[in-house]
Amino acid sequence: MARQNFVGFVISQGKMNKTVKVRVMQKVYNKQLYKEYLKKKDFLVHDEANICKEGDFVRIEATRPLSARKFFSVAEIKRNKGQEFQVYQEEAKKSVAEEEAARRTDLLNRRKLYDSNDSTLYNDLSEVKMLRKPVEELTNEEREKIASLKEKYGITNWDKDFEDRELFLSDLSYLAGKLEKMRLDIKLTEKVNKLLADQESEAFKKIVEQLQLDPATKKNIVKNKVRKFLESIPVEELGKMGIHL
Repeated sequence: MARQNFVGFVISQGKMNKTVKVRVMQKVYNKQLYKEYLKKKDFLVHDEANICKEGDFVRIEATRPLSARKFFSVAEIKRNKGQEFQVYQEEAKKSVAEEEAARRTDLLNRRKLYDSNDSTLYNDLSEVKMLRKPVEELTNEEREKIASLKEKYGITNWDKDFEDRELFLSDLSYLAGKLEKMRLDIKLTEKVNKLLADQESEAFKKIVEQLQLDPATKKNIVKNKVRKFLESIPVEELGKMGIHL
């Protein structure tokens, strides 16, 4: 008598010794709907050598009862997709680890270069304005500066004759202005916090007098009003009040 055979995919492996779970899809005809549909059924299957991997397409064959729930064993591995995927996973992990190591090394080198260089990004942007000159007129010192900037910021290609040179430089000027504004904004925040921390100072009392602040005013409202006051008053008048930004 012929033994029962099914084909299916290994959906679970490694959780039990010499045992895999195989999912078999079978067509079933529904007499009420008059149509066929796929019905899935999972089998616990004996794998003597523990060679099946998740994703393998296998043929299973009925055998004597091997346990309370195991009546089939692996007869043939038709496609080693699971093993191929496992090899791919191992190679992918190795490749990702190598890429991360290379990026980490590059980042550390750039950080070391940046830390060893006293110039700030704002100053670097100012230095890039040397590109207004024709390439032939650049001095050796300016060429060395461009090479160090390329290394510092990881620039691999710096087109010498790009057409939008003026647009590029205007963008750099805009970025430099934004950085300067951020720097002033940070200084303003530090000054406001310092004034609020020392409310007995003459400078703070003058600001309160000009703004006519009520002592019962909430701290956050006072902070916002002081900040707007410092932003709106010219630097010369702030200097007369003893406030220097």
